Amino acid sequence: MKIRKDKDILRFSGIAVLLILAGILIMSFLSGPTYFGIGSVLIIAGIIAIIIAIITAARKEDLIQDERSVRVNEKAGYHAFWILLGTGALVQSIAMFWRLDLSYKSVSPDIFFVGMLSFVILRWYYNRREDIV
Repeated sequence: MKIRKDKDILRFSGIAVLLILAGILIMSFLSGPTYFGIGSVLIIAGIIAIIIAIITAARKEDLIQDERSVRVNEKAGYHAFWILLGTGALVQSIAMFWRLDLSYKSVSPDIFFVGMLSFVILRWYYNRREDIV
């Protein structure tokens, strides 16, 4: 198995090692449950980044998207963005007209989940269609 050693892979691996070292330093020199949690998260993120770097470096070739898949992603992203804006406007207008006590912080995770789900569904739909114009 041949592993690539270009500057992007080495830079990403170096950042992953720095994340692990920072997590170890935070956990060893600072006391408290908050610092232990931050250090643990940094170490886990560094380990995941190293695994991603190894998988990417061991891949034989990079896949280049053709024009059709690029167009499918563009079209799905465009329509998902408008669905996201429409959903946000609809929720705000419902809250305004019916005097509901909705704040943007309370409904924003749901709105963004709708946007991500609509992107996935639209990308699947446009990928199944034959004619993308």
